[in-house]
Amino acid sequence: MKNKKCIVCSKVKGKRVCQLNSSALICPHCCGETRNNNCEGCHYYAQSEQHAMAKTKKPKFKKFKPSAMRLDPQVDQSVDQALTMVESGDLQAGEAIISDLFKKHPDIATVQYARGVICAIKGQYDESIAYFDKAIEIFPYFVEAWFNQAISYQKKVEPVEAIRAFQKVVELGNPDNDFVRQAKELIASIEKQIYNELGITLGLYLKSKNQFDEASVALKKGEWEKALTGFQAVVSMNPKHPQSYGNMGICYGQLGRKQEALAAFDKALELDPKYEPARLNRAVIDSQEEGKTLQNIKSVPVEDYKQQQLKKKSLLGRFFDFFKPKAKK
Repeated sequence: MKNKKCIVCSKVKGKRVCQLNSSALICPHCCGETRNNNCEGCHYYAQSEQHAMAKTKKPKFKKFKPSAMRLDPQVDQSVDQALTMVESGDLQAGEAIISDLFKKHPDIATVQYARGVICAIKGQYDESIAYFDKAIEIFPYFVEAWFNQAISYQKKVEPVEAIRAFQKVVELGNPDNDFVRQAKELIASIEKQIYNELGITLGLYLKSKNQFDEASVALKKGEWEKALTGFQAVVSMNPKHPQSYGNMGICYGQLGRKQEALAAFDKALELDPKYEPARLNRAVIDSQEEGKTLQNIKSVPVEDYKQQQLKKKSLLGRFFDFFKPKAKK
């Protein structure tokens, strides 16, 4: 069955199971040409229906442009052939085909998606995420692009972004698809783990992460009052977040509020006794006079703290135990 030709044209390899033809394999081109109402229930039929709906409805996504969305079964078939080459180990040949398609058809979602896959295979995860973003911009219902974007975020150790992308997979995908079930199980496991350890919902955890990112930008700019307000909002949502307390200590210190700074650092160390930046910064503040701003305090970069947490197998680190592929028996 692996090398079977398309049952309709008998010219190229069949890659999709066709319910109109007793579950025989069919090529993408013939799939598009023969698709009709009897295909209801098929994943590819559902995607084509979503395309049609998107053309007639007001876009839900800010960047979504219905006029830019275009279907081309021939291009779709070429993309499938190129990715098959890549899967079989011929990356160079597959990439050459995709590069040529990209020059001619950058407005087709599957072409952007294929570029993302190529970059992901090469370990270029920032680039792969950008291409998946473009594919999703053209066609927001592109479930495979959401899924592979989630995997790219996982490879970059960006669990929150990965979770958000997996949530879109569950929202938009066919519940019967394996990768949709995988995403759903992953999210459910993480949601349970977050609640057990932090006592908050996944939704609130993600909201607190957004707030933390905004406050961190203000901290880097030296906007101490704004950053302080932001980190206070974080701990109101997620009281067990040591880095927010540590950063609050920095803000208090820069504002000359010594006792409040010490209390914030103490709270950070209570939550994470091994949070060394809080310990070092506390010592600096303790040596200063009340009311004087502090010059020798520094915050640990988010990326560095993330790696520290991963090494300690914290909640963040354990997220990716779910992402790791199971060992083959």
